[in-house]
Amino acid sequence: MGRGALLAVLATRTDEELMLLFREGSREAFEELFSRHHRAVVRFAWRMTGDPSAAEEAAQEIFLRIARAAPTYHPTAKFTTWMYTVARRTTLNYLRDTKEDGEKVPILPEGEGEDGAYPVQLPGPDDRNPEQVVWEAQLTERFRTALGELPEGHRAAFVLNRGDGLSYGEVAQVLGVTVQAVKTRIFRAREMLLSRLSKDLSG
Repeated sequence: MGRGALLAVLATRTDEELMLLFREGSREAFEELFSRHHRAVVRFAWRMTGDPSAAEEAAQEIFLRIARAAPTYHPTAKFTTWMYTVARRTTLNYLRDTKEDGEKVPILPEGEGEDGAYPVQLPGPDDRNPEQVVWEAQLTERFRTALGELPEGHRAAFVLNRGDGLSYGEVAQVLGVTVQAVKTRIFRAREMLLSRLSKDLSG
């Protein structure tokens, strides 16, 4: 089978099947996994670390760890759940290593907020005015700062659920806590974000 045909077949396989194929020696299977999830992993690391260059480095380290874990991989959970577990541990190590240099403020990729969009709806180019543009930019920056001030566990739960779309159950598996604990962390994260933003806007 030619490489093109092989890649076409691999594109139809599930993540779990691809990981098992990679465990058996298929380099192309890992390339397909990387292609599918690289952007999401970088985005997660960016939100968690607040450093775009570190996010790219973290993504490489995450996939390297995934590759190294292939011999012992067993699909007991969704691949993405396992992947985000590796991603969180890797970014957590980064945060611990850089804490002594000062807390880094997690930021969001350009044009994204907690739901994959800005916290406010940006108007079109025809109905913008300079004051509105400045206000919205300030609001977005305040949201980024507030997100960076959340405790790591709350931030991770919020980002995984609201940013990356994982279910409460999947977030619970990634963080190693109960579903109720995940719901509590997300609820408190939202409260802290709203409180901080309210104070900023009223100040």
